[in-house]
Amino acid sequence: MRNRPLIFISFYFILSTYQIQGQEHAKNVQEYKALKKRVYSFTKLDFITSEGEFNESICTLLIPDLKEDSPPYVAIYYKRDNSEWFTESLYRKRLRFNFKDGVLKLDQSNFWDWFEIAEIKIVVIY
Repeated sequence: MRNRPLIFISFYFILSTYQIQGQEHAKNVQEYKALKKRVYSFTKLDFITSEGEFNESICTLLIPDLKEDSPPYVAIYYKRDNSEWFTESLYRKRLRFNFKDGVLKLDQSNFWDWFEIAEIKIVVIY
């Protein structure tokens, strides 16, 4: 019974800390209103070479205004024949890529199922 005020004070402190963090989050979101988005679309003709191999050229995207100190959000969407679009995040936790001097380089391992895919869209938000 003697600990009830202590529990109440602790609960109040936790709630007030949560509210402060929530306000900080809202402040951070407001600072990034000027995001840019690029969408790259590829059909089977684009990502499979005439020899039937994966065309690695789709792994390199030139984005001149991409800044090294601000990592982009990258998502890859796939579509098989007669199916819905699906994304890499359904199968793995993250994409593998690096970026420097306006060049975004995707690792080919992100395209693990390329021979069964009809279309690929790469979305970059930066």
